[in-house]
Amino acid sequence: MINSTISRQDKKEIIIDFLKQCNSYSGQMLDKYSTQLIQSDLEGAAVAKQKIHDWTTYREFNDYAIEELKGEQLDDWFE
Repeated sequence: MINSTISRQDKKEIIIDFLKQCNSYSGQMLDKYSTQLIQSDLEGAAVAKQKIHDWTTYREFNDYAIEELKGEQLDDWFE
């Protein structure tokens, strides 16, 4: 097995940066569906509300994962 030259902390930072980029994208999607919600008919509004819920949940999950990565809870994943 080849030893990794990337430290555990660097690995965690790479993942955190990725999750932050995902959250940036989710923010764009939330803006998109918020605009659609305002401009939609009743059926379109229901779809937009579900999409807003889904993207909000996704972002909250990523935020939670980021906080766990900042601590030691997931360190054994990097062994």
